[in-house]
Amino acid sequence: MTHTEILSLAKQGLIWQRSAIDLLADQLDGSFVAAAESIASASKVVATGLGKSGFIARKMAATLTSVHVPGVYLHPVDALHGDIGMLSPTDVLVAFSKSGETPEVVRLARLVRRFDMKVISITCRPHTTLATLSHHALIAPVVHELDPLNLLPTASTTQSLILADLLSVAAAQINGDVVDRLQISHPHGGIGAALLRRVEDVMHSGAEMPRVSATDTVAEAVRTLTSTALGIVCVTNEDGALQGILTDGDVRRLAGTLVDLTQTPVREVMTKEPVCVESSDSLHRALQVMEHRDRQISVVPVLHDGVCIGIVRIHDIVRAQL
Repeated sequence: MTHTEILSLAKQGLIWQRSAIDLLADQLDGSFVAAAESIASASKVVATGLGKSGFIARKMAATLTSVHVPGVYLHPVDALHGDIGMLSPTDVLVAFSKSGETPEVVRLARLVRRFDMKVISITCRPHTTLATLSHHALIAPVVHELDPLNLLPTASTTQSLILADLLSVAAAQINGDVVDRLQISHPHGGIGAALLRRVEDVMHSGAEMPRVSATDTVAEAVRTLTSTALGIVCVTNEDGALQGILTDGDVRRLAGTLVDLTQTPVREVMTKEPVCVESSDSLHRALQVMEHRDRQISVVPVLHDGVCIGIVRIHDIVRAQL
């Protein structure tokens, strides 16, 4: 194949992939809600599937376990040779099968129905044997796999994975505060750094904290901004209470006006009610505060009992996570 043909094939594959994902939106109905509620209330979620569907099932079990919804992967063949003993009536089986006719998965679904277990199926078409055995039959309709012959499970596995993730996230939210559970299950890595480390661990405080009084001139504040190079100066009173802030951006905007920086007190140009975080906030929460707004901000004051004790930058949070 020529380079042009290879790129054309890849671009066509992306078109099919987008179409497959777009079709999922129409499948999110009452059955999806009922399936998510069943997963949230299960004593254990048992995910099963063969081949590539098995990998999707393993991923779902791992995702659920990380948010304290007990999840395990059960190989459908091993289940028929003794491992079915791990199941109980309060468990939920989530069965993945593109065709909905995988013999081992269908047999397992029939067996668990005898235990009065709920069965959730994820297949690519309705009215399959597996769907008829399910309490909640979810469909991941595929327009076309990513290869020209429409044979390799690619778009279909992506759909199944997305549907599994949507179910896992919904179940986690149904059960309450996800952050509290992730703090326990992810003590290391990026998630652990974001949830377990606090703003006070990475903030600039003490002599590093850029600070001026409200009566200082803008020029004096600019000198503090320049010497500390943190992008912000906090305006505080003698008790340390925050009265406002002045940022690099504020100074750039003032430079285009007639304001006399050497004579104007900071109190006349400062932002008087700035966005702040608490020293006890997690890095994750601080990042949310800084990013989830119409205009993102890169640095904020840090408060403790109403006193300004430091500042924290997005850069500090990202570096801590890395």
